Amino acid sequence: MTTPTGPDGLPSIAEYLASAGVQVESVAPEAPGAPQISIPVPEGWQQMNPAQFPGAYGVWATAPEGGWADNAVVLVAKFSEPMDSSKLLECGFTDARRLPEWQELDTHTGEFNGFPSSAITGTYVVAPMTLWAYNRYVIVEDRYLVQLTVTTRADHDGADAAAIVAGLAVSA
Repeated sequence: MTTPTGPDGLPSIAEYLASAGVQVESVAPEAPGAPQISIPVPEGWQQMNPAQFPGAYGVWATAPEGGWADNAVVLVAKFSEPMDSSKLLECGFTDARRLPEWQELDTHTGEFNGFPSSAITGTYVVAPMTLWAYNRYVIVEDRYLVQLTVTTRADHDGADAAAIVAGLAVSA
């Protein structure tokens, strides 16, 4: 059996977990023991109806413009068993690097709010738009994966996205 890999020869986080036989369960904000996540919500953004996004911890977006709405998505997953965060985070950039015409702007691996983390920023093309994307993965107590993805049109000024990224807070 072969494992799909990205440009770096690494599987995505989902592929890594599947190959390790680890079960993943979506976590809602009110779940007992769930990490606490908060992000600032810029003016003009609104929280979306959770029923429209099953499995998401939270989704926020602007009003659609030209067929697109800038958005921020928080996902939280609980692993069926503790994970080696360093091995898991090595796979954190694969999904982004698979996006069409991906142009990497920055990556970071280290601690975030005291937890192991990785982040990647770049742009990709979904014709006719070029989109700016930020992904941060945080491993909480080797049992939870927190993912923040912010996606905006690349031609927007970036202030809202920067505020969300800078304001993310994660605690156990």
